[in-house]
Amino acid sequence: MSFGLKGWHPGERSIQERLNFAGPMATAYTWIDPSMPEQHRVFHSRSLPFVPITTLDDEGRPWSSIAAGVSGRPGFISSPNETELDMDLKLWPGDPMVDNMARFDAASGMLAAGIGIEFSTRRRNKFAGSIFEVQHVDQYTKRLKILVNQAIGNCPKYINIRDLQPHPKTTPKIVWRNLHLADNDRLPQEAMSFVTHADTVFLGSSYEAKRENANKFPSHVGMNQRGGRAGFIRVLPSDGRSIILPDYSGNRLLTSLGNIEASGLASMTFVDFETGDILYLTGSAENLVGAPARALMPRQNVLSRMKVSGYVFVRDALPVRQRPGSVVERSPYSPPIKLLAEEIQNNSGAPMSLEDVLATVARMELLSPTLAQFTFETSQPVVIQPGQAAILDFSDLLGSQEYAHMAPGAESSLNDDRVRTWTVSSAHVADSSEGIKAVPTTRFELTMRLKGGGLITGALFSIARQVRDRMPHLMPNCRELGISVRLVGISGAFTLPPASSGSENVSPKFLWIAGGIGITPFLSMLSALTSTRPSGRDSPIDIDLMLSTREPNVLLDQLAGSLNSSRHADRIRLHVRLFSKEQIVRTVDCEDVSLDVHRCRFGGSETRALLPKDIRSRATYLCGPSEFEESALALLADAGYSTNTVIKEGFEY
Repeated sequence: MSFGLKGWHPGERSIQERLNFAGPMATAYTWIDPSMPEQHRVFHSRSLPFVPITTLDDEGRPWSSIAAGVSGRPGFISSPNETELDMDLKLWPGDPMVDNMARFDAASGMLAAGIGIEFSTRRRNKFAGSIFEVQHVDQYTKRLKILVNQAIGNCPKYINIRDLQPHPKTTPKIVWRNLHLADNDRLPQEAMSFVTHADTVFLGSSYEAKRENANKFPSHVGMNQRGGRAGFIRVLPSDGRSIILPDYSGNRLLTSLGNIEASGLASMTFVDFETGDILYLTGSAENLVGAPARALMPRQNVLSRMKVSGYVFVRDALPVRQRPGSVVERSPYSPPIKLLAEEIQNNSGAPMSLEDVLATVARMELLSPTLAQFTFETSQPVVIQPGQAAILDFSDLLGSQEYAHMAPGAESSLNDDRVRTWTVSSAHVADSSEGIKAVPTTRFELTMRLKGGGLITGALFSIARQVRDRMPHLMPNCRELGISVRLVGISGAFTLPPASSGSENVSPKFLWIAGGIGITPFLSMLSALTSTRPSGRDSPIDIDLMLSTREPNVLLDQLAGSLNSSRHADRIRLHVRLFSKEQIVRTVDCEDVSLDVHRCRFGGSETRALLPKDIRSRATYLCGPSEFEESALALLADAGYSTNTVIKEGFEY
């Protein structure tokens, strides 16, 4: 029997109020239909090779199953009418639906919810209701009928496009199965890695109605999809079983979070679309909003935390696979990955979190139309290791992002928290018996590139241009302009190793590879190395720098500026191999610094011959845009160098 929703249940109202959505979304429950439109029925019947479905176990815990037909092709679902879906399923050992369906009782039925996703087009439609008939053909083959009383065509924003094809020949095998974890149990390390490498999760939830409002808000389960960049979901290192799922800007219905708010339960299922491996998780869950969320995952204002109480891992189960050679097209709406506070604190680069530290622009210099250097002064001393980055929050200066559901052409703006990270290009160090030691400073420099359409760099460059044109005398000393932002933290493990402190266990020879503005951490390192003489180091450190840039003259000036010309000669020997097709009029006129110019593309066939002959004895550092990084790693691998040892600092424009 079909029925229409009569409002938001208490859990949904609670989370909407916590997020200040209660007013705008007060009547949005009417978007959810009590039956399926024709296009939904056709979609489920013809477009889906599998469908994630939520059911409950005998303890009332939700599990997210993966339902598919035997062939791995669409067509295992049919819809005889607007409120019914019939499915011919071929399940496999370990899928929770096998045990849950064994408890099916026709008299009471079984709550179920699913989401159909066509990964090649990002189309998706959700349904919920109850299973009212089951035929057990055998242990894993089931025929079931679902009464659908909730249907909605949901938002496609975070779906990553995949080219999937049938893969019916599978040999499912249960690798791990622990349905009741003890208090001190952790997930296997491979399972944790499975989670943190995923870019998609199927999120199950449930709502159990109280007797007094069961007629108005009947019990039900939910199924949803969450997507992002690979690694956007984290596992809490301290307990090895708490899954942290950040919540991104969506349609504000908040049905999944509302169910979690009410029940304190959730399920998550992760799929490897290349191998067919599946990880099923269930557990207790809660939503964190505001300061508690940020304490767990800095800069994330809303998230859900699920503590796993049961899990199953099955290999080679999904009868659908990503087409070999195809590339996943990431959703343009997905924001950058955010690490947990625990992960940041455990970083070998010793990042630091800051409170109430203001950073004021003290000096501006426009190096080119797209490059500039900004000097900041801080309200409190901070410690910055050479190569580390400053995390700045511009929300007070530029205002917070207002809600918008979609933003064609400006997708990244929807989850923009106004926080940006740049590598510090200056060095703040002193001699020490322990080697180069970072010392407290209240002043640091950021060398940054203007990002096309970028909100933050666009604003900074605009200010700098206006000051240069109207008040040029303020460029070297612009404190009175009052351009202040919050310094959120100092982070990064892309730092000098013990070799710079005279350690006998680490080679004093380096290969640094930089793409464009990726030179900034090396500027800081060079400045540190030429400003100090670590105890126990008599011979100069040997550095081979391979730099690819479209602005060679500007970056050569910056490189020369980072060298302390009066002291550097007995500290380092630097060989710069510059890759650029632009005209070069600058040089690095310093003793023991050599410059070779190569008018070819870095990564081409000519480049391999230019790698240092003793490359295997050098510690290799790599910093540049993702495409440059891939090219450099391929070059190193082709030369027989172990890329697993490369220290990388990637960034994206």
